[in-house]
Amino acid sequence: MEVSSRLKTINFFLPDFYTNFRLIIYLADRIKQKPEYFYEDIRIGAAYGCFPGSIWNGGRVMLGSCTKQEMEYAVSELNARDIAVRYTFTNPLLKEWHLLDTFCNLCLEVGDNGKNEVLVNSPILEEYIRKGYPNYSVLSSTTKCLRDVKSVEEELAKDYALVVLDSAFNNTEELFAISRKDKVELIANHYCADDCPRRKEHYDVVGQSQLEFSEIDFPACGNIRRDFYQVMENRSFITTEAMYGKYREAGFCNFKLDGRAFRRYKVLESFIYYLVKPEYRDRMRLEVLSEVKW
Repeated sequence: MEVSSRLKTINFFLPDFYTNFRLIIYLADRIKQKPEYFYEDIRIGAAYGCFPGSIWNGGRVMLGSCTKQEMEYAVSELNARDIAVRYTFTNPLLKEWHLLDTFCNLCLEVGDNGKNEVLVNSPILEEYIRKGYPNYSVLSSTTKCLRDVKSVEEELAKDYALVVLDSAFNNTEELFAISRKDKVELIANHYCADDCPRRKEHYDVVGQSQLEFSEIDFPACGNIRRDFYQVMENRSFITTEAMYGKYREAGFCNFKLDGRAFRRYKVLESFIYYLVKPEYRDRMRLEVLSEVKW
C-alpha cells in the first residue's frame, strides 16, 4: 500500500515537557547529531504536560509551582527545536470561574506564538481558548473516553488538529476502518489496563484533586501497569514492528507515549524502545544515564 509522503514521518508526542525537559531536549539534539541511532523518518512533534500547579490540567495530578522565567525558558528551547509545547488542559470538572485562573492564563500567554498546542476536554475551556488564544492548535483529549466508532468519527469531523483515541481501539479492526487516520493520535504504550471500567472515574478524581491542590484520593487501582515490560503484555500495546509496519502503511503517523508523572526509568525505557534502533539501544541508554541531569 503506497502512502503519501505527508504520512511517512512518524510524529511522537512525549511526556512531560517540565519533568522530562532535559531528556527530551537531549534526544531531539541526538536525532539530528546521530540519525543512524534512530528509526528513519521520525520526529518529536510535541512534548505534552503542564507547568505544575495548573488547575486546568487533567489526566495526572501535577502539583507544585514554577516561575514565569522557567516557563519561558522551556517554551523557547522546545520551540527552537520545532517541538510544540502541548498543554494537557483536560480537567473535566471546570466551571466558568475557573477560567479566571491567572496561572493557567499566564501559561497560555507564554506559549502564545502560533507554535504550540492545547489538549481539551471541557467545552467551557475549549470555547474560552478558541476565542482568547486563537493561535493555539486545539486537540481532542483521550480523557473524553470515546469508546465507539460513531463517536470517534463525529469527533474527527470537528475542528481539531488531532483526536487522541482511547487505547481500547488499538490493534482492532475498527481502528483500521476509521476514515481520517491522519487526524488520529494513538497511545502506543498505555499504562492503564485494556478496557479499564474505571478510567473515566479516575480522570474525574484527578480533576478534583488538581482543583483542590491535593494528593489523589482514589482506591488502589489494580489496573495500572507498574513496569514498561508489563505494559508490553497489554492487548493495546503497539510494538515497533507494528508501528513502523502496518500502522504507518495504513496511514497512522501520530503516536503518544504514555508516562507523565511516572518514574524516569520507565519514561526512558519507552523512549529508547520506540525511537532507537535495537542495535543502538544499549549505547543510547548509557549516553542518557551518563549525560542527562534530570
